[in-house]
Amino acid sequence: MRLQFTLVPGMVLLLLQLAGCGGGAERAPLADDSVQMRVENLLPPGQSGHFSVDAQAVGSATGDPADFGEHVDDQRLMYWSSQYKFGGFQDVSGREPDLQPRPEVAIFLDEFGVPAVYAETVEDLWYGAGYIIAQQRLFLLDGVRRQARGTLAELTGPETVPQDIQTRILTYSEEEYQAMFDGLSQIAQQAVNGYVAGVNQWIAEVLQDPQMLPAEYAVLSSVPEPISATDVLAAGVLMTRFVAAEGGNEMENVIALKQLQEMHGQDKGREIFQDLFWVDDRRAAVTIPASEGLFSNITTAPGAREAVFKAQADFAQLLPDELLEGPGTGAAPAPLGVVPKNRAVPDPAAQAAAYFSEFLGHLHGGSYMAVVGPEKSANGLPLLINGPQLGYSYPSLLVELEVHGAGFHARGATVPGLPVIGIGVGKRLAWGLTTGYSKTIDSFIEDTSVGESPRQYAHGGEIKEMDCRDESVAYRAAPQGVPAGPAIFSESVEVCRTVHGPVVARSDDGQWARSLQYAMWMREVETIEGVIDWQRAQNFAQFNAAMAKVTWNENTMYADADGNVAYFHPGLHPRRHPQTDLRLPMRGTGEQDHQGFLRFEETPQAVNPQQGYLVNWNNKPAHGWGDGVGGNAITRPAAPVQRVLNWERQLAGSGKLSFEDLIEMDRQAGRLDVRAAAWKPLIQTALESGMAEEIRPLAQLLVDWDELHYNPAIDIEDESARDRPAETIFDVFVDVMRALMFQELLPPALFERLSATGNHEYDASPLDNLVLKVLDPSISAIALRQDYSQGLPASGWITMGLLMTQMQLMAEYGSEDPADYTRVHHRDEVCSLTGGIVGPCLSMPHQDRGSWNEIIGFERKQP
Repeated sequence: MRLQFTLVPGMVLLLLQLAGCGGGAERAPLADDSVQMRVENLLPPGQSGHFSVDAQAVGSATGDPADFGEHVDDQRLMYWSSQYKFGGFQDVSGREPDLQPRPEVAIFLDEFGVPAVYAETVEDLWYGAGYIIAQQRLFLLDGVRRQARGTLAELTGPETVPQDIQTRILTYSEEEYQAMFDGLSQIAQQAVNGYVAGVNQWIAEVLQDPQMLPAEYAVLSSVPEPISATDVLAAGVLMTRFVAAEGGNEMENVIALKQLQEMHGQDKGREIFQDLFWVDDRRAAVTIPASEGLFSNITTAPGAREAVFKAQADFAQLLPDELLEGPGTGAAPAPLGVVPKNRAVPDPAAQAAAYFSEFLGHLHGGSYMAVVGPEKSANGLPLLINGPQLGYSYPSLLVELEVHGAGFHARGATVPGLPVIGIGVGKRLAWGLTTGYSKTIDSFIEDTSVGESPRQYAHGGEIKEMDCRDESVAYRAAPQGVPAGPAIFSESVEVCRTVHGPVVARSDDGQWARSLQYAMWMREVETIEGVIDWQRAQNFAQFNAAMAKVTWNENTMYADADGNVAYFHPGLHPRRHPQTDLRLPMRGTGEQDHQGFLRFEETPQAVNPQQGYLVNWNNKPAHGWGDGVGGNAITRPAAPVQRVLNWERQLAGSGKLSFEDLIEMDRQAGRLDVRAAAWKPLIQTALESGMAEEIRPLAQLLVDWDELHYNPAIDIEDESARDRPAETIFDVFVDVMRALMFQELLPPALFERLSATGNHEYDASPLDNLVLKVLDPSISAIALRQDYSQGLPASGWITMGLLMTQMQLMAEYGSEDPADYTRVHHRDEVCSLTGGIVGPCLSMPHQDRGSWNEIIGFERKQP
């Protein structure tokens, strides 16, 4: 944890920097305007998500994605060829506006359809932004609004009622949203009001001309509705919950712990659990080097952690499994008798509604960024790259926007429905974001056995009454699965909260309830104030002050024309009670309540690091920080082998870096298998120590492998294109080793959970890291509690794993020749929001790259 002083914040930051706990000091501003930015980016498949009825007919007839509309598909092939387009401020001098929805608003479009909005007032500026974003992304904007407000079933039918119920439970009432809006600054209110007016102006125009209506509405027999200021705030809350908050999955760990104890006995089961779910490995991959500072969100003293875990595990054993799922987790039943499942050929409208609901419910995150300081840069000025990963679709969740006026000068990416540029560039600075994944949501187990009604619970020595209200979730009928008619049906749901937060599940016997405490509760929209300031900032001091305002947990990197680079892991982080364990739920009776929040100065951050660069790929921010204790593909324990090493090794192993170097590194990072560097030395040692002759060719192929997937010879249009033997063999080998060591030791669901890597196919799962740790304990700072080697040396395990790998490959490919082991390269689906019912649907070769990539380089102007 950082040293703490009772001083003014600016002096604290300066002292910490000088002490080496927060990076180097801020660089002095340049005396002249001699530096400019080079900005290139790419947004696959394109800027537009508008499919008119006419364009839908043409695209469906030709099958060419480009025929579905202008700027729908003009960046897809560029992306898969690692090309970039100009992403800086447009030169609009001497041009007439392409659109002028108000006399005070001018909108210019570049060759890829990216809008630049000019106006003199805040409200006019964001009116123009709302108008053009609605024109390009109305159906997606409407979907974001509906998901945020829990009204998706009014469009898609009864199957999404459980999703809407969950939203109503976890978010806020109309009155609460209005209070949030009333608490915003004047500039934030003006931005929201202007945006809403612009969106509604476009909706009004669309409703006057059916030919302008997005074709999705015709398929779903619906029309868009005007949006409100509180809809915008709800969309902001949705995004903070989706990409910038994590946790609340402790009951999964409780069930895993109980299953392990049933299989192995209490003592051994608990030891295995702690080996599987570690909290703070000091050799884990981190963004901030130890030399730049240690940070901690763990309040339990090291010597007390074992006793605290035991006490929490004893409590966890008492909890019934049904606390895992409830209406607040999306597990409410859908209305009965409304959605038949027996149609042989689903209606297009039913398919469209189902796919749209699934798309919104299963968006995934996982993003990378790197910043290079002057010491590491070829031209002595900073570089920054950011690749947000939100999946591929027509259109993507992100949209590009440029704004100028009323103090705003920014271009970058935003989400339709939000009047901000979340990632991008200003006049003299740039910033990027990745999801932080720190645990900011906690489960509290409420004792509901104490009162006379299920609304009563014990807290602080008293019996308290939950704050409850009734919500009505409306939905359309869906005969034969086809949503139709007005939303005249409804389900009633009681929404209850304790002092900790919304109640998401209850035990069958009425003795317990589980509530979720969000660190950002009722403070999500404060982040708007910080992001607005980013778009107006001129230097590091202003940007740093804005960072202190944000409440979400989005890793942020920064670079400016003065040569400053920085990293922040911001937001509201609970100061948890020292008698709690991050992995397990807390008692709701009061004695384990949070003790406030960490100060901004205590959150992980580094300025102008000595090593000259910083990199993040959703990894642990710093040593000493406890996070990632959920065990799934997102909240896994932070480990030594993590995808961020694909960037770390490239940056650390290079000399001075240029803009072009970052482009090549971006291409490589998405193809490198981070696991290979850890496995190849072990395989080499086993090969040299003597190995059965029949598997030596497999071992040699792996030792000689360049560690790259996505064969450069692949034709991106060829769905049968194959990978090379080495990567085919390696993937099977890693799976075999994981199964050999742990499949029989763990419950099946837990084995699958700890094996998952989500969309990051070349990453290491928690069990992959554990297997490597068993074979080479030196990679981790945490000693294992159990001996999983069974007395077999590492070379023996690898030999056995290769033998089984060979058997599996021989059976699959019908050959003993490793040259024949070439799998079909995996492809990612790129489909419209309705699964191709409206708009295109195709596949492209998998790469683990950002789904909107931006590279920024600062350069000296030529005289």
